[in-house]
Amino acid sequence: MNELIKEDTSLLLTITRFGFSLGFGDKTVQEVCQSNNVDVYTFLAVVNFISDGNNEENINHHDISIDSVVLYLKNAHHFFLDFKLPLIKKKLIEAIDDTLQEEPYRKMIMKFFNDYVAEVQKHMNYENEVVFPYVLKLVEGKKDPRYNIAVFEKNHESIDSKLTDLKNILIKYFPAQHPNYLLNEVLFDLSDCEKDLEKHNRVEDYFFVPITETLEKTLDEKKDEISTTEKVDNLTDREKEVLVEVVKGMTNKEIAQHLFLSTHTVISHRRNITRKLEIHSTAGLTIYAIVNKLITLDEIKSVIE
Repeated sequence: MNELIKEDTSLLLTITRFGFSLGFGDKTVQEVCQSNNVDVYTFLAVVNFISDGNNEENINHHDISIDSVVLYLKNAHHFFLDFKLPLIKKKLIEAIDDTLQEEPYRKMIMKFFNDYVAEVQKHMNYENEVVFPYVLKLVEGKKDPRYNIAVFEKNHESIDSKLTDLKNILIKYFPAQHPNYLLNEVLFDLSDCEKDLEKHNRVEDYFFVPITETLEKTLDEKKDEISTTEKVDNLTDREKEVLVEVVKGMTNKEIAQHLFLSTHTVISHRRNITRKLEIHSTAGLTIYAIVNKLITLDEIKSVIE
């Protein structure tokens, strides 16, 4: 792990967002991940993605742990909201107080920044309170029918562009009368934060969203399988008997005689079978009965031939 950081110190932010503390000693990446309950493949995939300039071609989403991705994103939110943005605000206040004498200018700049922070906070709180809990429920096999990740995608707007505006305002139009080293420091911080937020958004776009879509698809497919099974279970024993006789090619009268029912009752059972299974043709009922093991292929071989 130490060698990894020495090669690219910018990965310190990435490592911190997986909940790793410094002081690795000679531990390998795998050892550090295991001691922090983080999936090693997911960790390396995110690290490589960021180091390779956000190259998504080598991401194998089936091997990614959504729990580790959510941990990364939650810690990133904590970093931006509770550390980075408050620190920039503190420096910005000191920088403009040192230069601007006119109160309206100070107020306008700070209002611009505070409005941006409120926007970021709203964006990230929504993810923390709505999106992440929804996804972690998917991991448990529970899908909220009132929500899906497409809603998140539709409203997932970039939150770094406004920082660009503030940076341009300060560079182009800030009425400084002398060099302001603190203001320069603020500009460096704004640039770093802008790039960091852009990386954060891309991790969401290329890791979080695709994996969530896969989880949703898997659960939907399982739901369809369960639904098919439930349709069989919803048939009464008598309806299953009638279905088998229908598949064997027997007429309503023959079924009535064989099962000691009236023809009217057989017709009523057939109507219920069609309604419950939503299958109207005898050929369709035949396939259905075979798939759901109500009858074997040998039992209806003569009918097919």
